[in-house]
Amino acid sequence: MAILRHLRYWLAAPVDPLRLRWIRRGFGALMVIEVLRYLLFDWIRLYFVEPEFHFSYPGFEWVQPFSMTGMVALFLANGVAAAALMWGIRVRFAASVFTCGWCYTTLIDQTYYQNHWVLVALMGLFFALVCHEKNAQRWSHALLQVQVGVVYFFAGVAKLNGDWFIGQPMTLWLSKRADWAYIGSTIALPETGLALSWIGLAFDLFIVPLLLWKRTRWVAFWVAVMFHCSNAVLFKIGIFPAMMMVLTTIFLPARRIESPRSGNPISWRLMVVLAAWVAVQVLVPVRHWFIPGDVAWTEEGHRFSWRMKTRSKVGSVVFHALDTREGTHEVIDQPPDLTVHQYRKMATRPEMIRQYAVHLAAVRSNRGSGEWAVHADARASLNGRPARSLVDPTVDLVKAERSGFGVSWITRAD
Repeated sequence: MAILRHLRYWLAAPVDPLRLRWIRRGFGALMVIEVLRYLLFDWIRLYFVEPEFHFSYPGFEWVQPFSMTGMVALFLANGVAAAALMWGIRVRFAASVFTCGWCYTTLIDQTYYQNHWVLVALMGLFFALVCHEKNAQRWSHALLQVQVGVVYFFAGVAKLNGDWFIGQPMTLWLSKRADWAYIGSTIALPETGLALSWIGLAFDLFIVPLLLWKRTRWVAFWVAVMFHCSNAVLFKIGIFPAMMMVLTTIFLPARRIESPRSGNPISWRLMVVLAAWVAVQVLVPVRHWFIPGDVAWTEEGHRFSWRMKTRSKVGSVVFHALDTREGTHEVIDQPPDLTVHQYRKMATRPEMIRQYAVHLAAVRSNRGSGEWAVHADARASLNGRPARSLVDPTVDLVKAERSGFGVSWITRAD
């Protein structure tokens, strides 16, 4: 109890809100840029309006895209809320509107999942809940440090596997840069892929401790800046590098403010909220440790675990729809209601394959006897290995249980 009491007082210490203020402004500016990108490049139509089928998240099947006008209005609302967040106008309300709009967009289709989309939602929620403009206390800084630290740390933990140790899939990715002028031949070397793999692993695992230690803080910060800049050049990962550079500034020193309020500890209610937030951030990324199989292959427990750029996976899938009474057999090798992007993502993710199989049976409910079984011949290659079966082709996926807890119809990686 004495430790908890001391922690409550330590977290209650007033701090200068300037650090959080600039992070909020930088985050808002990046979100405005992201919204503009979707509007200018017509991604709203390509990703949300034109596709005839969307891979819903479990429990969120009701989240469906609006018409083109409705989706543009949603993105404009997100942009206005982000701008208000940037300029400090009704911060909590603006952050709440942005977070709701962003989450709705994110939940429309699993094939567009990105780790930094999750981080954006968490940051929006953070600014919606945290009062940071006045009377800022150390707990707000500490909570954001934990959140950013979790992203770095678990990104490093995810790289602790045999493939990463031998330079895969980094070497595969860099081999595609061989045509770059001047440096392409060097980047494409296996030795370069191996070296960058180990550098990335070391960076993710040790950057937070180095940022927390006063003697190495500034050096570590500029190393982080260079790391994210190089990622932005090597990989197409959108605003993630810029956002991480903005968020990493939370580790830079913030001036402590002496105030009579420093004598009051934070409430137990706030302690419970902070503990719950931290517990979720720590426990969710490790849930796949308790699920049989390689998460990079089965995908069970992959999402929300900060497993960023840790595997290269390609595949193909052919569906076999069988009328169980009349014996009619249909082969679907080029799904007509999926975009190329959706098909490529689905072909390597067992749960999406199951979900689409259920959809195929549903659209055939008025054909023949109306009772259809759907099997899938899915083959995938992980980190350059020979392709092999991803799901059991003998299983009727229409009746298969939803994946997530070690289902038997997903094959196990060698």
